[in-house]
Amino acid sequence: MKIGITGWQGFIGSYLKGKIDNPVLFQGDLRNLEDVKLFTKGCDRIYHLAGLNREDEGKILANNIVATGNLILSLQLNKVEPEIIFISSKQVIWNSDSEYGLTKLMEESILQLTEKWCIFRVPNVYGVGGKPFYNSVVATFAYQLTHGEQVTINNPVATREFICVEDLVSKLANYKFSHSGYVHVNGEVMSIGEIYEYLTSRLGEHPKLAKCIEY
Repeated sequence: MKIGITGWQGFIGSYLKGKIDNPVLFQGDLRNLEDVKLFTKGCDRIYHLAGLNREDEGKILANNIVATGNLILSLQLNKVEPEIIFISSKQVIWNSDSEYGLTKLMEESILQLTEKWCIFRVPNVYGVGGKPFYNSVVATFAYQLTHGEQVTINNPVATREFICVEDLVSKLANYKFSHSGYVHVNGEVMSIGEIYEYLTSRLGEHPKLAKCIEY
């Protein structure tokens, strides 16, 4: 089985790349249909991870919708039906009014225009290599703490659901496709204050979080 990955240079994609033997790595521009057609032509499964998370207003929608639309259009033009595994976010439920949440919801609808689709709705993802001020509050805290910067917590009791990138990637790499549908990935609910404590006064009590600051 030839497995393709978009967004393999990103946080989750870089981990997934190492879990798959000889993956087909998308090298072009997802906004260029010809690049996408060339990529999808020989794939039996595609992990679609590429997309902007944080950008100036309007850029997330403009970039991600075109990229995902081109992916599905290329399948129709190439007359191929690979398995498509898309990484969505639980923000489509938690924060659907945001540009990111709305964009993910729209991408989900586009993905369902193909024959074999699976949508992973995932919580906040953290781990070594996470990009501060972009991927998660864990990466941001770890960066600020290791660079001597002030950490500001507006609401320490606010809770979020988190999953370690290695745990998520294991689920992705080992997924057995049986039918189209959703996979709701469960994580660990922690408060923002707890996250900070696990990276400071309680460092070591949560080994997966500790790795982020010890790296």
